[in-house]
Amino acid sequence: MKKIIRNMLAVLFFAAIFCLSGCSDSDESNGETEIESGSQNGEQKKDESEDNSDGEKVLNAEATEYLLKAGDSKELTLTDISLAASKTLKMDGGATWNVENPYICSISSSGKLTPLSGGETVVTGTLSSDSTKKVELKVKIAEPNREVSSDPFDLRTISENIDIFCCGDSIMRDYSANDSDQYGLGQALKEFFDETKANVVTDIANGGRSSRLFYNEDSRWPEVKRRIQANNKAGKKSVVILSFGHNDQRALADCDKTYGAQFTFASKNENGTVAGTHYDFMEKYIVEARELGAVPICVTPFVRANYSGSEVSAYGKHDWSNKTMTGDSVPRGNYPAAMKAAAKKQGAILVDMTELSAVRVAEYNNLGKEKYFYVDSDNTHERTLGGLELGKIVTDELKKNGYLTSYIKDFAPRIMVDKSNISFGRILANATKTTSFRISNFQNKSGTITISAPSGFGLSLSDSGSFDSTLTIETDENFIGTEIFVKFSPTEVISYNGDMMITHSSVTPDFGNTPAGTVDGSTLKIALSGAGKELSVSGTDFTVNWPMISGNKFSVAATSTSEDVVPAETKLKGLVKSSNKTIGTETYARVTIDNPGNVWPVNDTGAKMNDVYIEYEIPASGIDLTVNEISFDCCSSGGSFMAWSAYYSTNEDFSNSEPICEMKTAQKEILCSNSAGGSKDSKDALGLPVENGKSLYIRVYPAYKDTKENTGRTFIISNVAVKGLIQ
Repeated sequence: MKKIIRNMLAVLFFAAIFCLSGCSDSDESNGETEIESGSQNGEQKKDESEDNSDGEKVLNAEATEYLLKAGDSKELTLTDISLAASKTLKMDGGATWNVENPYICSISSSGKLTPLSGGETVVTGTLSSDSTKKVELKVKIAEPNREVSSDPFDLRTISENIDIFCCGDSIMRDYSANDSDQYGLGQALKEFFDETKANVVTDIANGGRSSRLFYNEDSRWPEVKRRIQANNKAGKKSVVILSFGHNDQRALADCDKTYGAQFTFASKNENGTVAGTHYDFMEKYIVEARELGAVPICVTPFVRANYSGSEVSAYGKHDWSNKTMTGDSVPRGNYPAAMKAAAKKQGAILVDMTELSAVRVAEYNNLGKEKYFYVDSDNTHERTLGGLELGKIVTDELKKNGYLTSYIKDFAPRIMVDKSNISFGRILANATKTTSFRISNFQNKSGTITISAPSGFGLSLSDSGSFDSTLTIETDENFIGTEIFVKFSPTEVISYNGDMMITHSSVTPDFGNTPAGTVDGSTLKIALSGAGKELSVSGTDFTVNWPMISGNKFSVAATSTSEDVVPAETKLKGLVKSSNKTIGTETYARVTIDNPGNVWPVNDTGAKMNDVYIEYEIPASGIDLTVNEISFDCCSSGGSFMAWSAYYSTNEDFSNSEPICEMKTAQKEILCSNSAGGSKDSKDALGLPVENGKSLYIRVYPAYKDTKENTGRTFIISNVAVKGLIQ
């Protein structure tokens, strides 16, 4: 018996010795070294990798940090396309990281890997000290397959008080009163819902947010979810309005990496999978809102002001099915269609604002009224009137389908202006200066607008029309808005201050979303101010000249007598330089129209033509200027009906411009000249102030006064000169 026990102990001893010398956690069969991962608190632990059928190690997807060693070839499979799935890759000695397909995931210089889309790609790490030593990580991101959910309560029958959470980008958010009159859809919705029953929440939506970024940023979708949960505890119902699309279309290179890239493909990414696309995020919002007890409403994105003929273009409707963004290898797809598909699968409420706003915007554009819908120089963001139109679209569609009908109220008609005060500054007595503001109409069907101006100021519906102290405008259901031009014409060297009065026969006008002014009873007041001044003869003289010819060749360069006044090069819009023209011993610059057949526009009124002009600019950089004289030499070749007009402005968009001269006929091969103002000692000097940071813009508009001979002609211009004082 003792012998048997001794033999058994010997076997156990040798077995223990064998294990101590030969057993290891590492996988020797494929020659790979150990891989370690870290927990969320940064503590290192053994990796719980498993072998694939091909012998590769599979990383533990629950870990957040992985320490890799040169020669490793591993696989990481993820199912969540959110920041929670971000991982950090490290190598002893540091590494440079690269991702094969940046649409699938991104990786920072520090090794932070952020999943972006469903699909597969390879991440490579190269050891900083030895570029021959690398690690390869195959990243697989699974495509989700969500079950169909349902609304937790019915928006057709609910009657208790609710919160409506507005989720979206700059189109949806609130704006404080601003000079551009920008206004958000959520802001407008507050005016369409009965505030005693529905609290419209707009402080979470924000500009630049895509469906991806809003989902991942803690102060956006996670905050919405927290507030829904708080409502649940308080026994209050929640509704969520979801509107995204504009920022999903950002180029990958332009995306904010702080919270994960903003871009999405519409319904299929570049690898043909759904995960991480606009469709995927919209479905997430629907399902997660319902899981929390809220009802989601999907609103497709508002159109951009981009047209194909008389209709909004596919691009304007966010359809990139046939358009490839710079840097992409395939089109992004149709974003509104993707949102509609997600809503259809989940049976969610949807408002097709894309198509409905396209109809309204096209109507505005075809009437020449687009600027009343959109912020100036912006094809995306809405003014107050545009925001109200969008709010009406959304609430009309909800009512039509029986949703929240007892919560939506009738909207009172509005007449709005976008200025509360206008300051003209100081200009020479007997000179003039013009600016403008807009009046817009929402749902007011008829009436009369009356505007009156104080002494020294005149009103007109055209910057080149006659100006009077009183103006009346008849409104009806087709009246969208109009621009009112205000001219300041001081006759004395005194201050001119007063209020412009605006009334309507049935509605009290308001200031839209511009800084508020004074409303006295039913009269809206816009404060006007200005002053006449004496012509200054003090200061340093300057002269700027664009000869248009240098060494007998066409030139866009300018000269200046002062190093403090640096003019810009000549710009040609709708025109191209032609051959030079010699008259006697002088050579003059020639331009011709830039279109097939060299067909000049016909213009016998002297009106500005925004697509055909020559522009000259003098910036006032670090100085103040007084411009006293503008002059140029003009003529034509090839026809006796060539003509031109000229205007100046101190606004970059050339708004509120003033005429230098009316339409002049540039007779055939006869040199012509015209000047505005005179010398600095002349009472006829312009005395035009150009303040520091502003520019003087001069545009010359050549045209033809007869349709019979308006092809093949050339316009001649030279010696464009501006004189004045540096003060």
